[in-house]
Amino acid sequence: MELILLNDVTNVGRKGDVVKVSDGYARNFLFPRKLAMASTRTNQKFVEEQRTRSAERKAKEKQKAQIRAGELGKLNLVIPAKTGEKGKLFGSVTSEHVAEALKLQGFETDKKHVLLKEHIRLIGSYTVPVEIYPGVKASVSVEVVEEQTQP
Repeated sequence: MELILLNDVTNVGRKGDVVKVSDGYARNFLFPRKLAMASTRTNQKFVEEQRTRSAERKAKEKQKAQIRAGELGKLNLVIPAKTGEKGKLFGSVTSEHVAEALKLQGFETDKKHVLLKEHIRLIGSYTVPVEIYPGVKASVSVEVVEEQTQP
């Protein structure tokens, strides 16, 4: 039986694929779980329209992400940290600290998207890549400065 998969099915295919499976597998497993539908011209046309809409939506999201990446590229974050001798930090500046600083500037991002190779352990200026959307990255300037203690 020829079917169109509505979801990814292990060892069968991915969403939107047209596959051939045994009649029993289709009737007893795929149809009751709403994982597939019969491959007719109408259903194929419907799936193709969904693919087109999905591609258009992803293109718009990517375009918005590229605009946001341009805005992030102009940003200069200043992160104060407690320091010891020779500009070494007590602790380190992590991707979470960078994400919090971005949030304070109005850019909501998850710490998983801040791509620090290793924690920042010294005072100075750094360029930190931030992934906004798959395939869209921005470089943010981060300056780690000594925290001012108040008497």
